[in-house]
Amino acid sequence: MIPMQPGRDAFLRGIQLARTPLGGYGVYWNGTLIGWIHASIGNKWNGYVRGRNPGDTGRPIGRFTQQEAVRRIALAAGWSEAD
Repeated sequence: MIPMQPGRDAFLRGIQLARTPLGGYGVYWNGTLIGWIHASIGNKWNGYVRGRNPGDTGRPIGRFTQQEAVRRIALAAGWSEAD
């Protein structure tokens, strides 16, 4: 897994990225998959929040910069910026 870069991404404590077989990144919070991102156009990434049940396809949340897509996925999963 790839931890978010210290300093620049320090507000995303406990969040890590892992390369997926399809070329995107899984977003993990303390080792639990909470969503995924894949490249879109330019510097934008499509973000998806993992479904609650096994086999759920996930919910698209929009197109953002990589850091913002990861932040939005984390917030949707219950991560708090105040932690």
